[in-house]
Amino acid sequence: HFGVDVAAYARELMRLAEGALQEGASCCGALSRAERAARCYGASTATLVKAGADAATITAASLGDSGFVVLRPIGGGKFSIIARSVEQQHHWNFPYQLARLPRELEESVPEDAPQTSARDAEQYVVEVLRGDLVLLFTDGFSDNVYDSELLDSVLSVSRLARRGEGKSTRASGADVVAPEAIAEALVELALRKSRSRRSRTPFADAASQQGHFFIGGKEDDVTVVAAW
Repeated sequence: HFGVDVAAYARELMRLAEGALQEGASCCGALSRAERAARCYGASTATLVKAGADAATITAASLGDSGFVVLRPIGGGKFSIIARSVEQQHHWNFPYQLARLPRELEESVPEDAPQTSARDAEQYVVEVLRGDLVLLFTDGFSDNVYDSELLDSVLSVSRLARRGEGKSTRASGADVVAPEAIAEALVELALRKSRSRRSRTPFADAASQQGHFFIGGKEDDVTVVAAW
């Protein structure tokens, strides 16, 4: 009715932010430029990560309940989480979001409604080592998958690759699991749990802490990006 396509808005934000990053902008600066230049209508959370010129750090900007984690190998195909973003919420299940709305819809928004811009994004600098794995994800993933399940899934994919039964690639001078294989496995895990009425999930735990009754997974779009 209002011509709003949130997926188109999110894609446009990332396309514009990518261009800004390639021109040398910081993550927060790129997100701000994308916010100003977007022409689609919609609303979206956002997470950007950029490798430092020295390859010893990554910088990030994260707004809302999308996010990232950095995993470090600890031997035997296992990893530990060494850094992560923190969700930004106005209140439970109401994350910070960028938005561009048609005038008739914008006029219906209460004057006291929380306002968010790219300047509100949390900024991060993380020291990284060769072999670290960076994962970016939407809340469709983090609402349904515990850290322990994430780590177990990455371990399973790593073991398959080491046995020659999975995808592998060469990164940082070593043979590693293909990042797309890790991302695909994590998406499949999140989708499976999101559709289950019996699964225990982080979203259900959070709902219970807020006094709400919720069982099982939370169905949502799921995106995971993996990079060595």
